[in-house]
Amino acid sequence: MLTAILLMAAGVLTLCFPESWYPQETEWQLTAEKEITGIHGGLSGLTWNPDSRTLFAVTDHPSSVVELDTEGNVLRVIPSDGDHDFEAIEYLGGNRYALSRERERTLTTHCIDSSTTVLPPATYSLTLDVNRHSDNAGFEGLAQGRGEHALMVAQEKKPLRLYVTDQSPDALSVSDSLTHRASLPWFLKDISGLHYDRNNGLLYVLSHES
Repeated sequence: MLTAILLMAAGVLTLCFPESWYPQETEWQLTAEKEITGIHGGLSGLTWNPDSRTLFAVTDHPSSVVELDTEGNVLRVIPSDGDHDFEAIEYLGGNRYALSRERERTLTTHCIDSSTTVLPPATYSLTLDVNRHSDNAGFEGLAQGRGEHALMVAQEKKPLRLYVTDQSPDALSVSDSLTHRASLPWFLKDISGLHYDRNNGLLYVLSHES
C-alpha cells in the first residue's frame, strides 16, 4: 500500500539496461488509506527487508529509522543521535542498510538487527560536495544496483545526477558515469525515488515534478 501511494504521487520512468528510457503512465488506484501513527516528522524513503519481511523507512525531524509491517503498522522507531535530514533508505542484506542525508550530501551504512534500539554509528560514510548550498535538493533516492556491492544514488536536481557507489571491504567509492551512460531525458525535472528490479533489469525512477 505504501508503495502504491508513492507511485500515485509521482510520474514513473523506466531505465532498461542497456540504457534506454521508457516513459510509463501509472495506472495505480489508491484503494485504501491509512494514517501512520506513532511517529513524528516526515516519513521518507521505503525499503523491503525480505529477511524480516518488514518495511523500513526514515524520518527527518526528528531523524530516525522506522520499521513497519505490511499493513503500515509501526513496529519500532530507532532514533538517531542527531538531526541528519534522512531522505532515503535501502536494505543491502545481512542486516546492513544504506541511508542518505539530503542536506549533508552524505551516504552512510549502518547495521540494524532485531535488537537495535538506537541507530548505531555508521560503518561507512561518504560525503559529496554537490550543490551543498541548497538544503532541499540533495540525495533523494537509493536503489541497490546490478552488482553485489553496487548502490545507485539519485541527486534530486541542481544538478540532476545518478551516481553509482561501490562498497569495498574498507571504503565507499562513487562515480556519476551512469548519468552520462543513461542520457537522462530532457523532460525529467527531478528524481524523487529509485527502485531497481533485479528480475528484469529495470530501474524505476519516480519524479513528482515531471
